[in-house]
Amino acid sequence: MATRRVKADESNASIANISRTRRAQLVAEFEGELGIDYKARAKAAEAERRWQARKTFIVWTIALIFFSIACQKLWIMGQDVDRPFSDVNLFDSWF
Repeated sequence: MATRRVKADESNASIANISRTRRAQLVAEFEGELGIDYKARAKAAEAERRWQARKTFIVWTIALIFFSIACQKLWIMGQDVDRPFSDVNLFDSWF
C-alpha cells in the first residue's frame, strides 16, 4: 500500500532548495511590500563598514605614532649610556 507524502514536507524541501539569488529577490519583494527600502538599508550598511574601516585606520595610525615616539625616545636615551636616564624630560631633549 502506498503512503501519502505530506505537502508541508514538500514545501519545506522546495524552500531549502531555492537558490540564493532567488531567495534574495523574494526577500526584496517582501520588504518592498512592507515598505522597507532595502537599497537604503544596504547603503547604510556600506556606510557603517566604511566608517569602521576609517576608525580602524585612525586608531592604528595613532598607535604607530606613539610607538615610533617611544622608540625614538629609547634610542635617544641609549645614546647617553654614560648618564642613564639623564634625558627623561621630553621637551628639553626635542625642543
